[in-house]
Amino acid sequence: MERDLDISRATATRYLDALAADGTLVKQRMGRENYYINRELVDLLFHLPEMNE
Repeated sequence: MERDLDISRATATRYLDALAADGTLVKQRMGRENYYINRELVDLLFHLPEMNE
C-alpha cells in the first residue's frame, strides 16, 4: 500500500485504521504486527458460488 500509493507507513496506518473504524476492515494484532482483514472478501473467496456453464 505504501509503495502503490507513494505514502509513508504512518499515513498507510492512518488510512487502514480509518477503514477499520468504519467496519470495512477488521484490525487483528498478532505479536508486534497488525493485520487488516476484509472479512467480506475472505468470506467470498472461501465460499465461492458455483458457476454454471
